[in-house]
Amino acid sequence: MESIYNLVPEKYVEPYKPPMYRSKYDPKAPLTSSTFGLHGTTATVGGGINEIKKNHTLSSTFGPSSQSITSASNFLKAGSKTKNSNSLRAEVKAFTRPGAGRKQPVPRREDKPVMGLRTSKNFITANAVEAILSVPQMPQRSSVDYMGKEDYGKVPEYLSQVKEEIRRENEMIDEYVRKQIGQEEDAPEEFTEMDEAEREELIDKLKTKWDAVNEKYQKICHRVKFESRGDINRKESQETELKRLENDIMMLQRAGSVMVSEA
Repeated sequence: MESIYNLVPEKYVEPYKPPMYRSKYDPKAPLTSSTFGLHGTTATVGGGINEIKKNHTLSSTFGPSSQSITSASNFLKAGSKTKNSNSLRAEVKAFTRPGAGRKQPVPRREDKPVMGLRTSKNFITANAVEAILSVPQMPQRSSVDYMGKEDYGKVPEYLSQVKEEIRRENEMIDEYVRKQIGQEEDAPEEFTEMDEAEREELIDKLKTKWDAVNEKYQKICHRVKFESRGDINRKESQETELKRLENDIMMLQRAGSVMVSEA
């Protein structure tokens, strides 16, 4: 944020500098626990140096002190730690190439190939003659004798199993239905003869019913085009009902007695 007070120089405050650390021990005093020169005469003096020498074993710092210094001319030379070269040559056998003989040598640089050879054979004519004279190979078709099979003409076993399962299921369903309904063996149906008065009364009622349905049917029978599906269904139902009433009246008007079931 800009402000005019930022132009006023601030007073410099020198930061606080703590005093230098100085140890309470004498820096020039000899070391008391050094591990250098424990086996020679240059060991540092001080308290505890003898205890350190007792606990250290020989060669615990820079190797054994009795090791001799290697001469510069006594260095490891090639083949100094291997077997004699003459004995190695005696063990090596001559190489023999496997096989009957050698391959033909690679042509040399100055060898020239034979050039200028020409043939008088007409390969187009030769190929045409060979194709004409060759006998076409017909595909070999093996005829399958289906009638010679072992199961020819026999019902497959799985169909018999399916048929048996269907039969058992039908028996279980029939038994369940009989238990639910409580139906035993059907008793023989009994009929009674309708008397003549009841017969005439029934014919009169059917004719009255036929007149009522026919009156409704005459109002729509002349129509050819209908505006809705309901009108079409209404006309078809009235035609079906008139046909049924006519059949019932004709059956009751036939000669002979009329038998009525009591069930």
